[in-house]
Amino acid sequence: MQSLPHEVVGYARDYPVGYVSTWHRHPRHQLLYAISGLMMAETEANSYAIPPGYGLIVPAEQPHETRMVGAVLLQSLYVRADLPGAEALARCRLVTVSPLLAQLIAALCGMGNPWPMPPRALHLSQLILIELLAAPVSPLALPYPANPRLRRVCDALIATPASPRSLDDWATEAGMSRRTFSRHFQMETGVSFGKWAQRLRCQAALRGLAQGRPAARVARDLGYANAYTMAAMMRRIT
Repeated sequence: MQSLPHEVVGYARDYPVGYVSTWHRHPRHQLLYAISGLMMAETEANSYAIPPGYGLIVPAEQPHETRMVGAVLLQSLYVRADLPGAEALARCRLVTVSPLLAQLIAALCGMGNPWPMPPRALHLSQLILIELLAAPVSPLALPYPANPRLRRVCDALIATPASPRSLDDWATEAGMSRRTFSRHFQMETGVSFGKWAQRLRCQAALRGLAQGRPAARVARDLGYANAYTMAAMMRRIT
């Protein structure tokens, strides 16, 4: 797949519940996109929930791991890194996949990567690259801080996303004042600690729902009063 001469390669595959693609990298830029099911992806710096309607741009040679939550129907793209304009894909980010881009991806995957590329495949590849470069960034990414004290707090919250501990409690856990903790967390992740915690709970909610658990139970496990409150939080983020 990676050695094909095509500018853009389409790849469709069904993955079973719980499938894990352990840490690996590709010589091409990749768009991880699924038309059904939820994927969770990890890089050294971020965690991503990838529900239908979103795609993760993974730069060439970027180590990453992917987990399938529920059954996943994948439609992935691999873009040659030496294409004009492809340098804009050299930054890992979660993007919104528009209905147009989704249809273009489906059409290219459905062609089976023939060689020589027929005119239709060439045009599809060009349109896909244009739409992919214009895709808006999604707020579902979960950036990790480099500071070990801040990372320890993040790991603790990941282990217990329903924790009722306050900002002051977490600052004390990190051995910092509230102001210092908030400032350093914002500097290292680009988001406030409160927003980071909301994103974490949104990812956990998406994962629980994709596993088929009742919404009321997922909400309760994450510390929400009911499923409606959890749904309102998810709408604000997604």
